[in-house]
Amino acid sequence: MSKKLYHENLGAFIEELEKHGELIRIQQSVSRDLEISEIYFRQIRSPGGGKALLFENVGGSDIPVLINAFGSKRRMEIAFGQRSFSEIAKELKKLLSLIQMKKPAGISDIMDQTKNALKIFKFPPRKVSSAPCQEIVWRENEIDLNNLPVLKSWPKDGGRFITLPLVITRSRKDGSVNMGMYRMQILDRNATAMHWQIHKDGSHYYQEYVQAQERMPVSVVIGADPSLIFSATAPLPPRMSELLLAGFLRTKAVPVVKCLTNDLLVPAEAEIVLEGYVDPLETVPEGPFGDHTGYYTPVEPFPVFHITAITMRKNAVYSATVVGRSPQEDCYLAEATEQLFLPLLQVVAPEVKDQMLPWDGCFHNCAVFSVDKHFPFQAKRLMSHLWGFSQMSFARSLVMVDSGVDLHSGRALFDHILDTVDIKEDLLITEGILDQLDHSGIRPLWGGKIGVDATSKMEGEKERTKIKKRKLNFTSVEEKKLSALLKKARVHVTDIRLYGSKLRNPVLILSVTKKQNEGKILTKIHPVIKKYFRNGPLVVLCVDRDVGDDSLVLWRLLGNTDPLRDMIRPDDSSEFLLIDATSKNKADGYTRKWPEENLMDQKTIKLVDSKWRAMFGEKPFAVKRP
Repeated sequence: MSKKLYHENLGAFIEELEKHGELIRIQQSVSRDLEISEIYFRQIRSPGGGKALLFENVGGSDIPVLINAFGSKRRMEIAFGQRSFSEIAKELKKLLSLIQMKKPAGISDIMDQTKNALKIFKFPPRKVSSAPCQEIVWRENEIDLNNLPVLKSWPKDGGRFITLPLVITRSRKDGSVNMGMYRMQILDRNATAMHWQIHKDGSHYYQEYVQAQERMPVSVVIGADPSLIFSATAPLPPRMSELLLAGFLRTKAVPVVKCLTNDLLVPAEAEIVLEGYVDPLETVPEGPFGDHTGYYTPVEPFPVFHITAITMRKNAVYSATVVGRSPQEDCYLAEATEQLFLPLLQVVAPEVKDQMLPWDGCFHNCAVFSVDKHFPFQAKRLMSHLWGFSQMSFARSLVMVDSGVDLHSGRALFDHILDTVDIKEDLLITEGILDQLDHSGIRPLWGGKIGVDATSKMEGEKERTKIKKRKLNFTSVEEKKLSALLKKARVHVTDIRLYGSKLRNPVLILSVTKKQNEGKILTKIHPVIKKYFRNGPLVVLCVDRDVGDDSLVLWRLLGNTDPLRDMIRPDDSSEFLLIDATSKNKADGYTRKWPEENLMDQKTIKLVDSKWRAMFGEKPFAVKRP
């Protein structure tokens, strides 16, 4: 008998998690406002991502909450039917070979290609006449979103947000269907805001209805089998079906049923479905929201989703997540994306051998690629290609290394890059479009980008400048001297750390406290560094605090820096690269309000401390916070 590779619904996935010791049921009463978020925050920071949590007694709702279901490599394997990402990627590569029209090598190749072609017919969604997701129906006055256990994740959030919705829309022009994941702020008992980012298919379809001035039918699924949840997050090419991808991942078509108050089709085995419409002429202020960047996104106008019915299965479970600075549950979903979509990337960029999205880069701030070079300047050509390619166009930083470099070696990879690049020759600075959630750009949606070429040089490329291997000694006495010199230059440094003293490019990390309306600190620091160190190369990185925490330093570097505004590059007289990763203000040329970091309040932290032993049978443990 063949092994079952999919979960029919969320309930089956929960059973499988529990069977493998990957789920904890919490029977103590908890609040959906901040408390669940804080408990999850600690669990995801436990070794291996902790456990999935099923809260069975949530104040104000009879519906349990599932969270952290995807927050470990082990749970992601369970989600995909005990298959590794590499196994699934191989299957995807076989299907892509059909699209590429590769000539078969012989009879066995023809048979394999025919077999793969026939598989495709199993994947499109299959319509059914009745469904578990419509066992319970709320209409008109019965509709009340307050009866759902929607979470408030962070203290300064603008309200409660649905954070793991599968938003189903249809193009008015060609009928193609999108299933994306866009946060939804609760406005009242039967309406939410719909946070469609401008570069997503849902937003593109919305604009079609705006132009026609017609209501847009929308349905939202909350809680579904893992293949559907992952597919809604996947960076598919425009107008490619997420339901088809889910069918491929589960090796079986997704059964779908027609909604009761609009004509959209939704997964029949869903837990909860919100049916309704978006009025193209109506927007509301949405936010703030503590986002995956680790910062609150600002209040901005977004469309309103009006709910005409809520349907659900008996004993439904509400599926949620919390986003913020890594590690978070979405990090493990991103790791799956790296591997599963590598074959798709290789169709248009065959020189790419592997890719990695650093957790501290928030997925869209940085991407690293190992590259098999065949001609001079191929790495820099690839940067330009990727910046013009689909969702990779929003990445601020792209890093290229040789094909033999392990992208998943952590600090060793970072050290390799620092020990390889020539900071005069190997940096490509340009400008372009940024993600809508990027807060550090010159202006919204636009700013500087940086490409780092750490590949080996080949004939036709300029060789890197040879430098003598040295160990840069920096004692506590020298630290005090430098601090005093910087103080004379009116730069208030509270902490200094030297990283990688033996590397080609050591990094001097400065914790700088800026006065109100003090900006452009690099212009004050630069002459001091040139005079004190004289010889480079040396990278000087300024942050607000936490110089001793590699993860926080990298997070601030990748999230708070616009390469056009916040860097002083090496010149003919020096080999110093200065980077300002501090918070910005008007004096820095930053015209917006700099966002606040997502931080939990002390009242909630103490409340969870008091309940921890009853929930988990052990005393609360300390977790690292920014």
